[in-house]
Amino acid sequence: MRKVFIAFLLFSPMSYANTLTPASEKPVTKPEVKKSSPAFPHLHWQNEDNNKNIDIGGALRANYRYEDWGSSNYRNPPHLRFDAFRIDANGNYNDAFFDSGFWFQDRRKYAIDRAYVGYHLSGNSDLQLGAPFKPFGLQPYPQFGWSYGIPFYLGFGVNNGLGAKYQFHDHGWALDAAYFPRMMPAGVRYAPEVGNFDDLKNTNYGSQHLQTNEKRDQVNLRLAREFHQGDWNNELGGSLAVSRLYNHDTGDNGTYWATGLHALVNYEPWHLSTQIIRYSYDAKGPEGANNSVILMGGNGLTPAYLIPAQATTASINLARDVEVAWGAVKKLRFYNDYSVLWKDKDGGSDSKMNTLGVQVFALPVMVWVDLTWAQNANPWGGAENATGWTSAQSSGSNKWYFRTNLNIGYYF
Repeated sequence: MRKVFIAFLLFSPMSYANTLTPASEKPVTKPEVKKSSPAFPHLHWQNEDNNKNIDIGGALRANYRYEDWGSSNYRNPPHLRFDAFRIDANGNYNDAFFDSGFWFQDRRKYAIDRAYVGYHLSGNSDLQLGAPFKPFGLQPYPQFGWSYGIPFYLGFGVNNGLGAKYQFHDHGWALDAAYFPRMMPAGVRYAPEVGNFDDLKNTNYGSQHLQTNEKRDQVNLRLAREFHQGDWNNELGGSLAVSRLYNHDTGDNGTYWATGLHALVNYEPWHLSTQIIRYSYDAKGPEGANNSVILMGGNGLTPAYLIPAQATTASINLARDVEVAWGAVKKLRFYNDYSVLWKDKDGGSDSKMNTLGVQVFALPVMVWVDLTWAQNANPWGGAENATGWTSAQSSGSNKWYFRTNLNIGYYF
């Protein structure tokens, strides 16, 4: 939700006031279009009628982090590090439009979280081509805090693919349908996705080398209904995803499917988001491959990791906004994000994650302070918890690990 709010401020059309001259004066045949002050100091251009415009913005962010496990580079001592530099650009030309987000991350990595061109087919429908977000569940960020929850690490958040997406919105209904022949190349992924061992970076374990699966021809459907009553603004929805699961070693096709239900409840100043997702991979790996687990990875920013082939995940996130007048600070958002992974396979203890924090709005500066506890989750515990998502048989299995993260960002 926090980044959805940021994207809205950065990319939403500016509000304009139409001003006519008094009746006693010479009438004007065309309303005057005025520009509003942007929420962030990004570059904005529009023509007189605002049917042609372009916005260029982004963010520069840094992390101050402490992690309590012995092998962490953030333990002795905790320190400030570069997080990311992001460039966002969007615009429209009559009914055509484009939107993109490019990330330059630490460890000399880069990523594309979206990059597409589109066309407004009507006042309530459009078509996007390129690398749009996959429509599924909570969109596009499945939590309030800066630290991602478990659904993100399973591929259900800020995830895009190469293909086409159709959107229809009318009278509170929203239907998204998308087709992705291929996933994003591993080297430019922002979010993790099923990966072929030979393509992924930062694969630390030889046991992963027989994991050569890749999604192809994925179809996503998402249907949502909004409900507005007084100060209540709510949404209920369901999602479905299916694809082939091509194996590079055998040449065979397995299957993948996922289905989910989500809900948003907004009653100012309270915000609640929740979802439950069931997924299944039926891989056709070579002899000796463990088809009960699936390799996930991205651009190498974090090590590749295994997840269970069949499982259920759920999350519930609660936030409350508090208006303040502390100089540049105008609002605080207190939040708690909780997520869990229930594994089908015997011997796989549940994975859990909880983030308690506050977001500080001092535009154009925004700050997140996260306190996160996690159990059987690979990013918390690192090599000490290497099997956390799957069999939970590593030395750090079933232990709770703690991380505190302060993210400071200047948005333009």
